[in-house]
Amino acid sequence: MTIKKIGVVGAGTMGHGIAEVSALANYKVSVVDISWDFLNSAKERIIESLNRFYEKGQIKERPEDVMKRIEFSTSYDVMRDADFVIEAVPEIIELKRKVFETLDNITPSHAFLASNTSSIPISTIAEVTKRKEKVIGMHFFNPPPIMKLVEVVPSKYTSDETINVTIDLAKKMNKIPVRLKVEVPGFVSNRIFLRLMQEACREVESGEASIEEVDSTARNKLKLPMGIFELSDYVGLDVAVDLWNVIVNSGTAEDVKCEMYKRKFEAKELGVKTGKGFYNYPAAGKYKKVDLPITSKVDPARLISLAVNEGAWLIQNGIVSAKDIDRVMIYGFNFPKGLMQMADELGIKNIYNHLVDIYSKGYRAYRPNSLIEELAKSSRGFYD
Repeated sequence: MTIKKIGVVGAGTMGHGIAEVSALANYKVSVVDISWDFLNSAKERIIESLNRFYEKGQIKERPEDVMKRIEFSTSYDVMRDADFVIEAVPEIIELKRKVFETLDNITPSHAFLASNTSSIPISTIAEVTKRKEKVIGMHFFNPPPIMKLVEVVPSKYTSDETINVTIDLAKKMNKIPVRLKVEVPGFVSNRIFLRLMQEACREVESGEASIEEVDSTARNKLKLPMGIFELSDYVGLDVAVDLWNVIVNSGTAEDVKCEMYKRKFEAKELGVKTGKGFYNYPAAGKYKKVDLPITSKVDPARLISLAVNEGAWLIQNGIVSAKDIDRVMIYGFNFPKGLMQMADELGIKNIYNHLVDIYSKGYRAYRPNSLIEELAKSSRGFYD
């Protein structure tokens, strides 16, 4: 199956970025949204982005020539000849299902339909179509023109052809695809991110450390580009709370009690987007790197212990490999090295001991995964 035309539904932050990436990969692109305000804003932002790339010499083609391959419309009619459509509307399941129903009725029968959802089960979306086998998750990272990772998430209905076409398309877009073998709420990226947020929150709420100490260890000892609370602010605390609820409510992840995120969300202190979250920022929408202490008493092995436990669960359940998890964290979160590689270097026995200690305090989510227990006893690592 040759893909010639890509449709993008939703012209927001992710949608216009996906449209730009598609056009740069030499595809014809149709972008649909409900209003010309959104579409015109998307067009301006794509042009700005292309100009930046062109001025830096990162693309050879003139921005105006790339733009000739993109059309904008408030009507789904432009999707009638699309070969592959990517939905990038807000994370509201009813809205996504409505979009897929419409696409199923209007696109040609050979067209593949993908969702850029970061946490909603693909099966739930696919069930409203008559082509469940052609529906798949294609989760880009923000901003799509810069971030390399794409999580490819098949549902229980998705055919091998759809998986192969999607992986091939991601590669042609100059992306690094990581394919999940089995669909799981939150995929790899957000399940790991959730566990990092939960342990960070637990350490602060239990009085073990301050917000700044946690983030200092993340940045200065683990060498992450941002602290955990800082990253939550950057992503948006509304987004963080939403993915937290989706994953926990799915019944596939034991929750860790945390009031801090809930309180910030209820106070509408959503992070960078509102100018205040766990930290204060210069203005709404203006990010400035947070000042953090150089030293911290927070143990890096303890800080990543719950996330590593989650990684072990993903491996044990045949969803992804240790290498896949590490690709997700390197190319999706800009980690300097993979999470499971960090665990090996810090010592699996060390990680295991932290899990046992926290589990003994009544936190059920920290029950050590049997794979970690086995590795700790044999003094092996995830890469042995």
